[in-house]
Amino acid sequence: MADDPDLDGAYALQSPEEALRLYRDWAARYDAEFVAGTGYRLPYLVVERYLAAGGLAPALDIGCGTGAVGQALPGEILLDGLDFSPEMLAEARAKSRYRHLIEADLKAALPIADSTYAGLLSAGTFTHGHVGAEALPELIRILAPGGVAVLSIRDEIWEAMGFETAFAQAAAMGQITRPDRRTEAVYGSGDTAPEGHGSDRAYITTFRRL
Repeated sequence: MADDPDLDGAYALQSPEEALRLYRDWAARYDAEFVAGTGYRLPYLVVERYLAAGGLAPALDIGCGTGAVGQALPGEILLDGLDFSPEMLAEARAKSRYRHLIEADLKAALPIADSTYAGLLSAGTFTHGHVGAEALPELIRILAPGGVAVLSIRDEIWEAMGFETAFAQAAAMGQITRPDRRTEAVYGSGDTAPEGHGSDRAYITTFRRL
C-alpha cells in the first residue's frame, strides 16, 4: 500500500487489511484532501434525493467515513453512522452529528436488529475496491417496511459487482420497489477532480422496502 493514500489506492484495495490501513492513514486528511479538495458531489446528491423521498428517520449512513453525508443532512433528522474504519469513525464522532456510530463490516452480518431504520443513505461506499451487491440483503433486512434507501453506486460496477442482478431479484421477490437510478457526475468539475477521474459517474439509486 502506498504511503500517501489517494483515490486510486482506494480503488485498488484487495483485502480488508489493506482497506483498514489506507483509511487509517487517510482519515485525518480525508475531508480537506478529498471531500473539499476534489469537489466531491455524492454526499450532497444522496441527501438531496433522500429529502425528496421524504427524509425519513431514524436513518443510517452506510459507510459514513468522516461524516460528509451527516454534515449535508439537516440536523433534525436523527442519524446513525456505520463504517469499517475506526479512524474514519473517530473523525465522524468529532463532528457530533451522529447519535450512534457503529464499527462493522458490510460484507458480514450487521449487528443491527431487523427493521431498525426508516431510512438508509450511502455515498461512495459502493465503488471499485470496496463493497458490492453482497451487502444488499442485510441493508434490506435492517430497513423498515415503507422505509427508503438512497445509495450511490459507481456506474462501472453496476453489473460487474452484481447490483443489476441483486436488485432485480429483490424486487421480483417483493422485498423492495424497483430502484430509481439517476446518473450523476461524481465531481463538480474536471479541474478539481482527482487526476484521471473528471468523467467519473455514479448512479444515485433509490428504493423502498415493501
